[in-house]
Parts: sequence; structure tokens; C-alpha cells
Amino acid sequence: MTKKSAKKNRNCAQRKGLGNIKGQPHVTNYLEVEIRAYRSSKGRNSSIGPIMLSGPPGTGKTMVAKEIHGELGNKKLIEVNGEALNSKKELYSTFIDIKNDETLFIDEAHGLNYRAQLILLTSISEKKLYVPSSISSVPSCIIDLPDFTMIFATTDEYQIQAPLRNRMMIYCRFDYYSVEDLIEIVRQKADELNAAYESEEVLHIIAQRAKRTPRLALNKNLQTCLNVSKSHSHNMIILEDVHEAFNYLQIDELGLDRLDRSYLEILFDSGLSTLSVLSSKLSMPSLTIQKVVEPYLLREGLINKGKSSVRIITQRGRNHIETTLFKSECLCLEDKNVAG
Repeated sequence: MTKKSAKKNRNCAQRKGLGNIKGQPHVTNYLEVEIRAYRSSKGRNSSIGPIMLSGPPGTGKTMVAKEIHGELGNKKLIEVNGEALNSKKELYSTFIDIKNDETLFIDEAHGLNYRAQLILLTSISEKKLYVPSSISSVPSCIIDLPDFTMIFATTDEYQIQAPLRNRMMIYCRFDYYSVEDLIEIVRQKADELNAAYESEEVLHIIAQRAKRTPRLALNKNLQTCLNVSKSHSHNMIILEDVHEAFNYLQIDELGLDRLDRSYLEILFDSGLSTLSVLSSKLSMPSLTIQKVVEPYLLREGLINKGKSSVRIITQRGRNHIETTLFKSECLCLEDKNVAG
């Protein structure tokens, strides 16, 4: 394979702006409208938001928050985790220090406790902050808050109290990505890294095995393929590198890893099982199984939930495990023949 045949990078300029983000058009188009409206009325109404970005992990909420900050041309981006603001000292100092035309981005906002949410609610509603004497070196006081942009990001919007949730002026819900959008996202990242690839099939495999999330497509799949390619001193990612990478990662054609398949194999053998039995056999807490393993399997139609926490494997799930087991048996036979 020659370098000439590689799909080499084209226009590797750093992409900027909401309009260049692949996927989530219902989010980016809406935000572009709101930002244009804000710019046209600046001076009369000099604030935008608060903004809520809600959706599954790894679907680009943080990236979009940073692009909003860039589009607004704000001077400084302050990033803080929701749980960190449960400390009164951290919460009050963040608001006391913030200035005009800055952006406060609260990630994992569902981690805010009730008291912190109440303080935020009052601050948003009244544009004022009530600072108790225990926080400042002076008696209790009220300070006027500057015009800054507040962005919340969360994977569980309903852990945020309804009064605070209802104060959001801009509300964006993120969805999982199509394989086609993920292919373009992987292509953009490969171009940005100046990484050549053998064919479109390389991008397709990386995208297809990412559980419909850019984070997995880029941070795990693409990066591992790049590392394998570099380890062999290749001048591009070739298909053999991709297959070797996913063999190390133990990720199959549906994006399932070893844990996902172990879960399905238990159901394959029994037909159905309770959550407690699955938890015991996988040596994993029930809550972890519910929040980490099952959502994707349910979304892909590989399992169903019955009454009394019973889990049932679907025909699609059964077919996938049968195919996986058949491939494993074939590989074992090949290894034995080679050894013989």
C-alpha cells in the first residue's frame, strides 16, 4: 500500500463555530438563532441564557458549551463541576469573582445539592447574590451580579429541581449520533491530527463500534487505532491496524465490549434472568449494570425488561451471541491447526 492511495488530510485548519459541528443539528441550529438574536439586541438586553445542555454522556455537551463561549466572544471561560459548588466557599467565591462578559460552565450539574441549587435559583431570578457574613470578611451583604453567561450541562436533568430547571431560557437536549455523523467526526479528527487512513472502511469501522457517541469514537477507538499504526511504523492507518486495535479492546461489530457480551451470554444460556442474579454472576453492583451496561443493550434491541426486574434476551441479541460464539470457536480451531 502506497502513501498515494491513502485518504490524506484535506484543509486541516482548526474547525471553529457551531456550524462546523457534525451531528445534533437541532441543537446547533437553535443555538445559532439564539446567539444571532442576542447579538442584534446587545445593549438593550445584554445577557443570554441561562442555557441547559442535557443528554447522554459523550455526546458533545462540553464541546458545544465551549463553542457557545467562543461564538459569544466572552473574555474568560470558567469551568466547574456541579459537586464542587456544593461547597459554600467555592460557590460564593465563584460568583463573587465572576465579571462581565465571562462564561460560567457548570458541568455535571445534576451533582448540585439542594442548597446550592437554591442559591443558584435566587441568583438567576434576581441577578443578585446574598453573601452571608460567614463567607466574607464583612457583615452579610447583597451584591449585584454582572452580565455573564451561565451554561449547565447534565446527563440527568430531572435531578435538578424544577424551579431551577424552569429558569433555563435556552434548553437543548442531545441525542445519540448516527454512524454517518460519527464517520464525519472521526474524519475531522483524523484530519486535525494529520493522520492518514487507508480507506473509508477504516472510518466506518471506528464509527460503527462507538456506541453512537463521539467520545468513544475519538478518545478510545481512533486513538487506539492510531497507536497500533504507530507501533508498526505505518504511515497511515490500515485495515489490519484497525482489526488489531479492536481485538485488543475486545469490541465487536455492534460496539459491545467483553462485559456487554458476558451479560448477554448469561441471558443466552438461561433465556431470562433477574437483575440480582446478573449482578451476582457478573460480580458487579446492580446499579452499575442498570446505568452502564443495560442502556445501550436496550437501545439496540438486544434485551428487553420484563416484570419484577426480569431481563430477557431478544432474538437479535441471541443471533449476535450465536455469531460471536461461532467466530470464537473458529478462531480456536485455527489456533490449534497452527500449533499442530
